[in-house]
Amino acid sequence: MNKDTIQKRIRSSANNNPRLLALFILNEFHLNDILLDTLILSEFDQISYFDQRDRALIHSLVYGVIRWRSNLDNIIRQMSHIPISKISIPILNTLRMGLFQMFFMDRIPEHACVNSSVELVLIFAPNYLGRFVNGILRETIRSKEKIHWPDETSQISEYLSIKYAYPKWMVTRWIHNWGERVARDLCLSGNSVPSIILRTNTLKIERCDLNHKLNSSAHSIENTIYSPDGISLTNLKCAIGNSHLFKKGLFQVQDEASQLIGIIVSPQPGESILDACAGRGVKTGHLAQCMNNRGSIMAVDRSKNKLQILTGEMKRLGITIVSTCQYRWKRVLEDRLFDRVLIDAPCSGLGVIRRHPDMKWKKSKDHILQNAQAQTKLLQVISQHVKPKGKLIYSVCSLEPEETYQVVEKFLSQNKNFVIEKGSHSTLEPFIDKNGYYFFRPDIHFMDGFFAVRLIHDS
Repeated sequence: MNKDTIQKRIRSSANNNPRLLALFILNEFHLNDILLDTLILSEFDQISYFDQRDRALIHSLVYGVIRWRSNLDNIIRQMSHIPISKISIPILNTLRMGLFQMFFMDRIPEHACVNSSVELVLIFAPNYLGRFVNGILRETIRSKEKIHWPDETSQISEYLSIKYAYPKWMVTRWIHNWGERVARDLCLSGNSVPSIILRTNTLKIERCDLNHKLNSSAHSIENTIYSPDGISLTNLKCAIGNSHLFKKGLFQVQDEASQLIGIIVSPQPGESILDACAGRGVKTGHLAQCMNNRGSIMAVDRSKNKLQILTGEMKRLGITIVSTCQYRWKRVLEDRLFDRVLIDAPCSGLGVIRRHPDMKWKKSKDHILQNAQAQTKLLQVISQHVKPKGKLIYSVCSLEPEETYQVVEKFLSQNKNFVIEKGSHSTLEPFIDKNGYYFFRPDIHFMDGFFAVRLIHDS
């Protein structure tokens, strides 16, 4: 039976089995070059028959297996008489799901992890493969204390890579850049399951009032520490994107670090703003909110689809000052100048691994270097649209030196009419260093990893 036939059989049987749908998604992720968020949202759009509890289980299984993949594979290698490279993807993902439930989901008994995994296999594979899965999982239960890992002292890169499930090149890079302790902390924070963070749309409601209205949406609701508009939700009781509060435009989903980028930009009512890499408009909405919906924002992106989503978001939020255009810099902008320009540049995304664990396995060292070249060029081109005495803010959801301060240093060496503006809003003091660079660290600040700098056109 070929891969497509197996996938069709799994998907057609998944209507009443959330674990089977999770397996289907994991297989699709492996077989196709597609972002995990896009894949899981596409499937969630089609599963009205699953309640919030089932959706939460699917999400936990899919993200958990991808988050801990090489850790789980290390166990499979030690328990299987067949090399892992010879195990078919559906069987391998079934084993990973079973082991993830066994080691990382406290409320599921071990025997249930075994039985549910075998039941999955028998839906799409012969009995002998069910016995194979059963044998590996039961041997794991018997041999938990015998599982071995690389030596933590003499093989630190290998240890962190396998124990915490990261590509070895990434761990080695972090050790080289920041030392073993920071590398370990980044691995741990990247494997944490983050809260859902909302940004109150203060054009329509105050944070305290939204907080009260959200009481029935989650088991735990707290205000963010640094962002004045943020609300943190854990253990959702319902799909937040389907709530009437969302549909009324009372909030956007946005991590606290991302919200702080808007504070760095600090756009003022009546100003002209360029959001140069606007994407789906999360930061765009925040900029308009900071401006009290007065002034003008040009949102530019190369993706027509993203700009269509952005337009819908602005309508939902009640924002009227945003215009959009597809990424054609010279044709669209010509010589137009702006008071403030935000370049939230495309990057490796390694700062947001805790929200997007697939970034671990989709990126390489080459991606970082390629991004750095593109970011440098982007900064050079877009800087031409900053008014004299205007502000240019560069940000990325990455902490990698090549994508952060090295891009800025190269730009400043070639553009003497720009300087770093080191003065900071009091909210931002914990994040700014002596050079005027902002670093938001998941291992220190418990938010997504971001870098930002504010430059002023000093001429």
